[in-house]
Amino acid sequence: MSVAAVPLSKLLRPAKTIKAANGDYPLLSMTMKNGLVDPLTKFKKRIASDDTSNYKVVKRGQLVVGFPIDEGVLSFQMLHDEAIVSPAYGIWDIVCDDSVDRSYLEAFLKSPIAIAYYLAKLRSTTARRRSLDRETFLDLLVHLPPLGEQIRIADMLDQADRLRDNRTMALSKLEGLGKSIFIEMFGEPAQNPNKFRACKLQDVIKIVGGSQPAKKHFLYEDGPENVRFVQTRDFRTDAYKTYVPKTLAKRPFQEDDVIIGRYGPPVFQIFRGLSGTYNVALMKAEPKGDVTKDFIYYLLQAPRLHAHVVSNSERTAGQSGVNLTLLNDYPAFEPPMKLQQEFSNRLLSLKSLTTQAENSLKFSDKLYSSIQHRAFRGEL
Repeated sequence: MSVAAVPLSKLLRPAKTIKAANGDYPLLSMTMKNGLVDPLTKFKKRIASDDTSNYKVVKRGQLVVGFPIDEGVLSFQMLHDEAIVSPAYGIWDIVCDDSVDRSYLEAFLKSPIAIAYYLAKLRSTTARRRSLDRETFLDLLVHLPPLGEQIRIADMLDQADRLRDNRTMALSKLEGLGKSIFIEMFGEPAQNPNKFRACKLQDVIKIVGGSQPAKKHFLYEDGPENVRFVQTRDFRTDAYKTYVPKTLAKRPFQEDDVIIGRYGPPVFQIFRGLSGTYNVALMKAEPKGDVTKDFIYYLLQAPRLHAHVVSNSERTAGQSGVNLTLLNDYPAFEPPMKLQQEFSNRLLSLKSLTTQAENSLKFSDKLYSSIQHRAFRGEL
């Protein structure tokens, strides 16, 4: 089906600016995933200046455009008859209600087609403050099928998005289940309710510091004589990979090793899953005594232990760091090896379920992208 393409200027016009002044309005915040939300619900706190007199009033059905626009930070306000948003946001009216479905238009304005357009037209040198001028924004060509078709497409996208949300939620619950299983089987380490052999953390864990080659040895492409040089940021993003010659990899670790992020923020993050050599900001926690890596990985994440170490972190070179003396002296225990092996077996079953959930989420993402791609080209 051939789909008409119309400039956004035929669908939107700038709304008249109304300031909050002394009015009593609900406050809304903009999020990338969920659009406009109540900050008390989303963030558990008010995200705004104490003085909101300069904030903009946005009526039900108006479009709010935030920044960075190339990440799809925009949303129609459908929560209140009137609310207020940051004065930095743009407010837009629909020109003709009987020809545009708001859910469809919002989905199009967040689609890869629109994002590519924004990226090509953005200006300013500050990455997350780059913006489009009004005329350029309104020049965007929108693929606009008949209203009934818009509603059908928006409904399909909404169902696919809900499927993604459900699978994301399921995966999140699975990822937190390991900690719950640990507490169920062993109890809180500081309390030792099962009366396992009591000891200090240093009796069951040996903490090994890292080493760091000079930056002149850093490489940014892999090779047969190189090894991955892992930094704390690598556990948050895999975008920046650094390598060093194998001859300088004095303290390598494997994927199943337990790694402590010594410095922060955030301080005392516990990691697994990368192999290579590590720097001074990372430490390896090796089993000492009759314990397994799975056991010590979750032992270090016990809520009381984690809170104790973080709250008593020490300042070094302008940043927080783990106090090793305090960590080594923390109360711990040594459960029977048979029980630890049972714990590891349960984790293997959990890993299988997690892998299935991850694959399901990937499928849902591909499904959503496919519907987007076909819908906005008239192929559905």
